[in-house]
Amino acid sequence: MIQIQATFTGYGGRPCSLFSVYDPDARVLVVGAEADYRAERREGCIVLTNVPDIARDALFIDSDLMPGIAAFYSLKAGVAADGKSARLVFGDRAARANPEQSIERDGIDTNGPKYRLSDAITCGQIAALATCLHATRSDTVERTVKLAESFRHLLGGGIMTI
Repeated sequence: MIQIQATFTGYGGRPCSLFSVYDPDARVLVVGAEADYRAERREGCIVLTNVPDIARDALFIDSDLMPGIAAFYSLKAGVAADGKSARLVFGDRAARANPEQSIERDGIDTNGPKYRLSDAITCGQIAALATCLHATRSDTVERTVKLAESFRHLLGGGIMTI
């Protein structure tokens, strides 16, 4: 389980910290609670933020917005490892952080869907996009490591069935 604290300022609403848990084995992200802004790291959490002068594990910048939206929709439409559960769940205390109401489709081009964000998007909603992006990137890293281990096994003379 990966505990995530997404601490954001500068968008609509008040600055906040959004707390989530990602289970890479189940491939499920649970967005648990939106809380008052806190610059300090909660013990055991990875910190994502758009604030450059606080201790963090990842800095979310404007160029991450579209990948964050794509990650949100990928998780929302995805199915967990059990083949039936949702990959993205918003708890009651984080319901306001669901960004869906603030994302508008703006057509399609050769790169896929285009989106536009509402001027009213909140810090909590941006924090949710950053959290979704981190979860999908964690999946990519995990899969790459497993693939590398498989190749190392094969190159070492091992046998593998598919």
